[in-house]
Amino acid sequence: MWPFKGKASEPAKVQSACPVDHQTRHEWQAQTGCPVDHDTQATFMEQARKTPYESDAPSESRESLSQDRVISSIPRYYMESQSNQDSAHSQADQTGDQEQKWVYPSPSQFYNAVRRKNHDARAADMDVVVPIHNAVNEQAWQMIRDWEAGWNDQKASEPQLVNFVGRPRDYTWRAYLRSLVGYQLPFDRHDWVVVRPNEENGPKSIRYIIDFYAGKNDSKSTSDTLTKASDPKSRISFYLDVRPAPDTLEGIAMRLHRWWLSPEPHTR
Repeated sequence: MWPFKGKASEPAKVQSACPVDHQTRHEWQAQTGCPVDHDTQATFMEQARKTPYESDAPSESRESLSQDRVISSIPRYYMESQSNQDSAHSQADQTGDQEQKWVYPSPSQFYNAVRRKNHDARAADMDVVVPIHNAVNEQAWQMIRDWEAGWNDQKASEPQLVNFVGRPRDYTWRAYLRSLVGYQLPFDRHDWVVVRPNEENGPKSIRYIIDFYAGKNDSKSTSDTLTKASDPKSRISFYLDVRPAPDTLEGIAMRLHRWWLSPEPHTR
């Protein structure tokens, strides 16, 4: 859970996140394969529509939707094979430190992506749904940074996102066991591949699993492994369970370290 046709703004006050550029989908597929699952917008939209929320925006038509896109805080890692091939459409504006970021879809792009999947969507919902969608992904990235703290080489750059894929029906054993004791199953799952640049033996990649749960905004407590992400202007809330995949020794070590020495997740 995306060129600029309008002015893109840096999310200085509000953290936001689905790091996808939908206009370059065909270019990605023709070159190295699209690095994201484009069904994720539809999955998110379906969940958002199940939750009542209030929108102050007047009824909008498809033509009136904003084309403005927001630059995320998520650094984008370019593999050598794609760095010389990406079109200008997939390039984000550069920040002062010359680090490129993933760019979020505009409300118009988000709406079109959902409609292409034959899912019900209203143009008037986009001004509410898109910021929440971005905020949820931004929170996921912050939680990944918390996991990476202490494991990334201090001399290295911050971790960077290579790609992610949506796997909404691939439940992990952790999610399944939670369901056996009364918790709901996650409505979506993403696998994010992150790279630690400038490691002594070269860049190192690690996969993170993110389970997305629907929550209630009036909940007074959360599970100790879940972090809440919501938009203050709405009554939609989500809980994220983010952890390294246990498919490498380092991923297992990170989980054991958190379990034994730092059981409480770092939240912002």
